[in-house]
Amino acid sequence: MPSLPVMLDIQGKRCVIVGGGSVALRRARALLEANGSVTVIAPSLDPQLSALPIERLERPYQQGDLDGARLVIIASNDPQVNQAVARDAATDGILVNRADDPPAGDFTVPAHAHHGPITLAVHTGGTSAAASAAIRRELSDALDPDWPRLIEQAAAFRSIIQERFPDTDQRRRRLMKLADPQALAILKDRGEAALLDYYSGLTESDP
Repeated sequence: MPSLPVMLDIQGKRCVIVGGGSVALRRARALLEANGSVTVIAPSLDPQLSALPIERLERPYQQGDLDGARLVIIASNDPQVNQAVARDAATDGILVNRADDPPAGDFTVPAHAHHGPITLAVHTGGTSAAASAAIRRELSDALDPDWPRLIEQAAAFRSIIQERFPDTDQRRRRLMKLADPQALAILKDRGEAALLDYYSGLTESDP
């Protein structure tokens, strides 16, 4: 059964990882990329975790460790600990990702890559992490490098258009033109200055 793809905003939110091995290291890096506030709890931690800007609690998990958390990653190799964390998270309504039993969690983390403001993510329903990673690399290699540049420039103009045009149809037409083939062609053929002129026109006149 297909899952619902979502983008979860965790900027500044407390994210707890229970477990200190290679899975915890990968998840910590991913959470930091999304500007989460990361706490890792385990009696023994991968040495590479010491280089990350995270809170490290080198001890067993304790009840109360999830207080204030937006989500928890369960990545311990102790089934009893994993079950205890899952129960506590369920009681507090905290989203759970389970490395030991993905279907038992609330969400999974797909293979993904960030290209500036663009995120490419691939999920194969848990069938093959290797296939997900391979497809992610294929998509990343095929991505036109001008797309991230265009999206970065369009971001500021999106908010201007949203504020300036209360009419839904007018606003929608302008927003669609921020990242249409014409805008990309302008960037490629004439450069960023010409693209900014084009965007300025969208904020002032009928497109």
